[in-house]
Amino acid sequence: MLILMAHADHWRRIGQPRGADKGFGPPPLPLWGPRPYPIRAPIWPDCRDTPWRMTHTDALPRHFTCIDAMRGIAAIFVVMFHATRFFQDQAGVHVVPVAPEDMPYGAWLWPAFVYGEEAVRLFWVISGFVFAHVYWNRPTTAREFAVARFARLYPLHFVTLILVAGMQMISLQTQGHWQITGNNDLKHFVLQLFLLDSSLALSDGVSFNAPIWSVSAEIFVYVLFFLCLPLTRRAPLKGSLILAMLCYGVLVIRPDGFLIGPWVFACGVFFFAGAACYAGYVGLRGAVRPLAVSVAGLIGATVIAGLLGLHDVALLVGCCAIVMALAAMERSVQARRGVRGGMLQFLGDISYSLYLVHMPIQILVVLIIDLYFGGGRDFAASYLTLPLFIAGSIWVAYLTNRYFEKPVGAWLRGKMQKRRTPVGGDVKGVSVGT
Repeated sequence: MLILMAHADHWRRIGQPRGADKGFGPPPLPLWGPRPYPIRAPIWPDCRDTPWRMTHTDALPRHFTCIDAMRGIAAIFVVMFHATRFFQDQAGVHVVPVAPEDMPYGAWLWPAFVYGEEAVRLFWVISGFVFAHVYWNRPTTAREFAVARFARLYPLHFVTLILVAGMQMISLQTQGHWQITGNNDLKHFVLQLFLLDSSLALSDGVSFNAPIWSVSAEIFVYVLFFLCLPLTRRAPLKGSLILAMLCYGVLVIRPDGFLIGPWVFACGVFFFAGAACYAGYVGLRGAVRPLAVSVAGLIGATVIAGLLGLHDVALLVGCCAIVMALAAMERSVQARRGVRGGMLQFLGDISYSLYLVHMPIQILVVLIIDLYFGGGRDFAASYLTLPLFIAGSIWVAYLTNRYFEKPVGAWLRGKMQKRRTPVGGDVKGVSVGT
């Protein structure tokens, strides 16, 4: 995949001033305000002249703290959804033997127990928004893009994969069955090792550290996003909508996929919808009132789609409404620097770690119960289990992010990049995905 991106390296030159890759060349044109000479496009600059970018005078946020924090909140919803798996006595049985509303806190949290996995779609929309914010506003090479993605995503995935594989082997040898997830064989290990378990239509189902499936689906979308940068920089809103509709068209024609798995195209719909949200946000210059009208329209469309039974459309538009609403809040939140440096930033920082570490923790807990406490699942019905699981996962995610994810990612970027300041290295791809 990195080879494909390297072959596409010449594409990025279309979006740079001549000589920009060598540190010289004309400065980029401002998106709005006075220009030294007329340009053909009144709103979107010509991608052949300069990357699509916003200037500092536009006073638009450099970092979307609220949107980044929503990753962490979405990851917590995924943790709550997977908490129902504590009731499994082995992999492959019914996940929730009791009704969600009868579970601890079920009267209030049953939507998270039933629909928490849909937070992955919100991950994808956020990723599209953030990628557009970073890569439409600065030039990048295929090498820089690939290294940033690899250093950000792969180290923690590899470590959690090895840990889960080890625990599953112990469980199979001592208990005669796997825990939580099945399909833990050599074929699926190789697919997970190369992040191909859902991006290729070769998997028989979830395996090992199951949440990584959403990141696997994103990998091919990342490649498509990079290859289409000339299009989306030239026409951000139209280009993003075209790509989203193309992905949707493939889903309609081949809902079961072909060599490429269907989740890749589902991810593409949400991802490029997120990029379209960013284009709309910039087109409105971050103004609160127009954004409020847009959010109200999206909420109305969500309600109508839900009433008509178009649940996938309602989910897509609803995710876009959430992202646009959070973007509209960004200026007021950034005015309160204590908030910016506090809980919101913390939630954003731990989102990817939380998404990947909670299931290994869960597998470890049920394995210990099987090995030393008779294998019962009565503990799952305790009102202490869910808060302890969430709090423990957040604590481990914090330690993982601070002492492994960040330093290892920075070390890899330093080793793999020719320059020490890689472009786009601050982009966080979760996939919660979610």
